[in-house]
Amino acid sequence: MKRYLLFTTLLLSAFLGYSQEEQTKFEVVVSKNRLGLNERLRVSFEMNKDGDLFEPPAFDDFEVLMGPSQSISSSWINGKRSFSKSYTYVLRPKKQGLLEIGPAFITIEGERYATEEKKVEITAAVANPNAPKTAQDVANESLYLVASISKPNPYENEAVLVTYTLYFSPQVYINNFVPADNPAYNNFWSQDISISEYETRKTTYRNEVFNAVDLKQVVLYPQKSGELPIEPFSLELYVQIPTGRRDFFGDPILRSATKVVSAGSSVINVKALPTEGRPENFSGAVGSFSFDATADKTRLDANESMQIRVEVSGSGNLKLLRLPELNLPSSLELYEPEFSDEVTVSSNGMRGKVSDTYTVVPRYVGSYPVDALSFNYFDPEKEVYIELSSIPLTVEVENGPRRAAASSSATAETAKEVSPSINAANAFVSNSFSSVFLPISKTTWPGGSVHLMILLLLIAAPLAISLVQKFVVNSQRSSASKVKRSHQKRLKQLSAEAEKALASNSKDAFYDAVSKILDHSLSLVMTQSTLGISENHLKELLNKTSFEEKDSHEIVSLMNKVNLIKYSPASSSDMQSDLVSLQRLVELIQSKANEK
Repeated sequence: MKRYLLFTTLLLSAFLGYSQEEQTKFEVVVSKNRLGLNERLRVSFEMNKDGDLFEPPAFDDFEVLMGPSQSISSSWINGKRSFSKSYTYVLRPKKQGLLEIGPAFITIEGERYATEEKKVEITAAVANPNAPKTAQDVANESLYLVASISKPNPYENEAVLVTYTLYFSPQVYINNFVPADNPAYNNFWSQDISISEYETRKTTYRNEVFNAVDLKQVVLYPQKSGELPIEPFSLELYVQIPTGRRDFFGDPILRSATKVVSAGSSVINVKALPTEGRPENFSGAVGSFSFDATADKTRLDANESMQIRVEVSGSGNLKLLRLPELNLPSSLELYEPEFSDEVTVSSNGMRGKVSDTYTVVPRYVGSYPVDALSFNYFDPEKEVYIELSSIPLTVEVENGPRRAAASSSATAETAKEVSPSINAANAFVSNSFSSVFLPISKTTWPGGSVHLMILLLLIAAPLAISLVQKFVVNSQRSSASKVKRSHQKRLKQLSAEAEKALASNSKDAFYDAVSKILDHSLSLVMTQSTLGISENHLKELLNKTSFEEKDSHEIVSLMNKVNLIKYSPASSSDMQSDLVSLQRLVELIQSKANEK
């Protein structure tokens, strides 16, 4: 019984070994891909199974100095057979240029096989042709790092993908690589794209067969126009080079080497966004977007809360644009928005959506119109500016206190939030007195009281007009005061964020807060966001708001420094000094806003 089991086991092992037998290989291996005219070239035709009827190529462009020499290696390890056989020639090139070694043929197990054609570059004669190439020499000829740019001539804030590809000879084995020098990407917003698995592919490079693998990808959004340089990216590679010899077990003997490869510097020529057709309140958005403003409900009671969401979605510089601000009637109390960022960055750039969600609380019964919001962006594919508008909303407040008013018609006008001017108030008072005066003049009053009534009305009219004017002015001041308090509240929050980041030495958080403080302060005196606009455009806006040249220069310099540090983390900075400069500029901007 035991003999039967042993026989069955051996038979099964033999069957599995036969079923898992390796595929037949027949290939050409050269000692050098590039050599001098006076150097020698060793060419081996190698196979992993025994074959017959070997036919070498013609070697028309070479002189055969030796060969063919035949080598056979066979061994058994753990029941597994290892076999190799080769025919080797030593050749000398007859001329310079890209010379071709044709295919060789052999018959293995009744089937005819052929090697691929091989090209070898022959240069001018070298000084020491007999010196053997070291592993480092082979590494220098077999490893190249290349940077490819998806769009060498993009617009400002248009996505650009930079891919770093390593080309290496099939005869070289890569053990490991370590970044030796990472570029800073100055004047770009940048983000690395994670590569989960390195995939090697066969390709042609410099007219030779090479393996290629993408090692690094980064998405860039240029923040200014002109020729923007990209610094070199370098890698230190640890490789092993075959010697052409084999050990006792038939395995190739390898030599180790290291080499630093660099992709070299590149230049991206960035086009400025066109001035023709650019909206005055340009948001800084570049890409393809959709826009909407929606409410979770439009019918509610007074002092009940609702939410209005202002959202931009699509593909483009979503993290760099500014959303339009929501403006509502004063009877609708508006709170600071909650920002939401659902953006992913891939090799195609940013995609997703950003939004501001406002909490709104109505105080009085009435019907309140919410005007449509507009959002604009530049489409780099169509090369035009596009403006989108949301659908207007109407908020119906059904139950609760009513706003006091002089008449039902005045109440309706107040509910619709038609902002009255002082002239409109005068007209309202004049019409009211006319409607009272005409009926009285036709009424007979005992004791001549009609004349007395007219006299009293004439005396009271100027006083009533003065009171209405005072009410309107106070209302306008109250509205302006509310806006100012809202801005002050937001600036206080951002200032606290900046100080907290400074205390924790968090540079990214600090300069993100500084950028928002500058933009929020400038929005008090400008009609558009300063995020994503060019330096020249910012200077134009500052000149329109009557800033002195030295103050404009300081604002632009700080904004440029903030952008540089935000998008180039390696840049040096003095956060304490920048905070002092920011505080002075905010005070200056607020004084301009008060004058306005």
